[in-house]
Amino acid sequence: MEKVVHFPKLPIEFLMRTSSNNNRDVLIKTIPSASKPEIKRVLESVYGCEVEKVRTLNMRGKKKMRGGRLIARPDYKKAYVTLKNPSSFSPDMNPIHLVKEEKNK
Repeated sequence: MEKVVHFPKLPIEFLMRTSSNNNRDVLIKTIPSASKPEIKRVLESVYGCEVEKVRTLNMRGKKKMRGGRLIARPDYKKAYVTLKNPSSFSPDMNPIHLVKEEKNK
């Protein structure tokens, strides 16, 4: 029997805080069109953690002048997620590692 894993089209990047000892708060960087329910659904279904609250903040990409040209980074959205139960996340956490481990077994 094969296990089918559907990956959402919502890229998520975990941004770890070094000064915080509270493991209930997670900072996530994602695309600007992501909504709070989508972020919550992805974290609960793919990563298996229970989400209590999601707060979002739209961020504009940095703009710099280089040699008379304007260079801009893309806009993104920050999501501050509060988990119901404290858990530990590593910065390189990615669901693809889970699929590779399943194939090796």
